[in-house]
Amino acid sequence: MLKLREDNPLDMLRQFSVHFDGDLIEHLGAAKMSIDNNHGKGYVSLYELIPGLTAWTYNIELAEDLVINMEFSKDKPFYFGYNVSGCQLQKFPHESKHKKIRQGQNFIIISEPNTSTEFIIPKNVLYKCCYIIINSRLLLESNIQSKIKLLHDLEENFNFAEDERPYRYFGDIDARIGTYASIIVENKRTDIVGRLITEGSVLRMLGSQIEAHQHDCNTENYRPTLTKSELSRITGTGDHVLEHISEKITIDDIGRHLRISPKKLQAGIRFLYGYSANEYLTKIRLEHSRELMHSTEMNISEICFAVGYQSKSYFSKIFSDTFGTSPSTYRKKYEDANLLFDISYRSLAIDTISGTDVDEIISLARLKNPQFEITGSIIFHRNIFFQIIEGPKKHVLALFDNICKDTRHKNIQVMWKGFKIRREFDDWALATLGDEGELEVQIQGNTKNLELGNLLGELDNSAIDSENLWRKVRNIIKVNANDSAA
Repeated sequence: MLKLREDNPLDMLRQFSVHFDGDLIEHLGAAKMSIDNNHGKGYVSLYELIPGLTAWTYNIELAEDLVINMEFSKDKPFYFGYNVSGCQLQKFPHESKHKKIRQGQNFIIISEPNTSTEFIIPKNVLYKCCYIIINSRLLLESNIQSKIKLLHDLEENFNFAEDERPYRYFGDIDARIGTYASIIVENKRTDIVGRLITEGSVLRMLGSQIEAHQHDCNTENYRPTLTKSELSRITGTGDHVLEHISEKITIDDIGRHLRISPKKLQAGIRFLYGYSANEYLTKIRLEHSRELMHSTEMNISEICFAVGYQSKSYFSKIFSDTFGTSPSTYRKKYEDANLLFDISYRSLAIDTISGTDVDEIISLARLKNPQFEITGSIIFHRNIFFQIIEGPKKHVLALFDNICKDTRHKNIQVMWKGFKIRREFDDWALATLGDEGELEVQIQGNTKNLELGNLLGELDNSAIDSENLWRKVRNIIKVNANDSAA
C-alpha cells in the first residue's frame, strides 16, 4: 500500500517515485516520474498550471495492484477526473465496498478534511487517467481574474453544506471530455510547450466536466477537423518559437517552417491549446520569462528583450494580465518570502583527485558558506561528485558559477534548480555512500542512514555516473528530509 499525504503536487509525485523506484524529472511547474522495472512500465506526470490548479496524469501498467491510501488535508480540494483507459476502484472510510470508475467515465470527488480515501489501480491493465486537482484557497490567492471566475463557477455548482462531504459524482461516458483528457494523458513533455498543451486542454476539460455535472447528460462528440499528421506538426510550434524567442516571429513564418497553411495552423493551435495563435505565442514568451526570473539574475529589462519584447511597459502589462501581478512584484515575492534556491548537480572528478582534495572542498564549504547562508550536502562516490546546494538565490548562483570553473571536475549535469519553501540541511555535510549502498547523510541536524543498495548493487563504474541514478538519490534524500520536517 502507498500511503500518500496530500501535499504540494511535487512532493506527492516524489512519494510515488520513491515507492516505485522511479526516475523523476522536474521542470518549473511540471514533473514526470517514469518506471520500467519489476513494478511496471509507464509514467505519472503533473503540471501545476498556477498555484491551486494542477493536472495529474497516469499512463502506466503495473505488475501488482496499487492500493493508495490518500490522506486529505484541510484545504478541501476538488478532484475532477476522467478514465481514458482501464478502470480504478474508490471508497470512502465509511464504505464497506469499493465503487468502480469505468473506462471513459467522467468523475468528481470532493474530500472531507483530515480524512482519507482509498483508490485501487488494478494490475496488468494499461491505466490512463487525468485528474484535475483544484485547491480553492490557493486559487483565490493567485489573484488571476480568469481563475477566480473558475472558482466562482465551482462554488455555484458545488454549493453544499459541510455535512454533505465527502462528495462523489460518476458521470456518463463523454466523448468530448475524453478528447481533452487523452491529449493531456498522451502528452509526454514537461517543458514550456508541454505545459501549454496541458493548460489549454485542462481548462476545456474542466469546463466540459462542470457542464456535464450541471446537466447530467451526454455531450456531443467533438472531433478535430485536422488530421493526426497535421496536429503532430502543429505541436512543433512551441519548439520553433523557443528557438527564436528573442526575435519577431509571425504565424506565416511558423506555417512555412511547419509546412502547414496559416489557416490550419490557427485552427490546430485553437484545438490543442484553447488559445488563438497570437495568444499562444504570448503564453510561450511569458512562461519563458518566468523561467528566467526563477533561474537567473537577469533584470526585468534584460528578460523583456530576451523573450522578444521591445517595450518594457507592454511586457509588464501583459505579464500582469496573465499572472495577476507585475514582473517586478512577481520576482520580489520570492525574495520577500525568503524562499530558498536549490541547485542539485552531478559531475565527474578528474582522475588525479584524492581524498585530501575532497576533505579540502568540505572544509572550505564549512568555513565560507555559512556567511552566505548556504547549506547543503555533498556525496563523493566512485569518482562522482553529487551536491545539493541551498540558500539565497543570488549567493547560490554565484557559488555554482565558481563550482563550474573548478578544474577538479568536469561534465557537470544539473539535476534541478529552482525555489523551495524549506531548508533541508542545517549545516554543510559530507554524505558518505558505501559500495554496499548505505547512504549516511546529515538531515536537519540528525544523521540518517538511507538504504540505496537496490539502486547501486548491480551498477558498474561506467553506469554510476548516470543522471537517472542521481535523480533517484536526490528524491530519496528529499523524501526523508520532508519526513523529518513533518
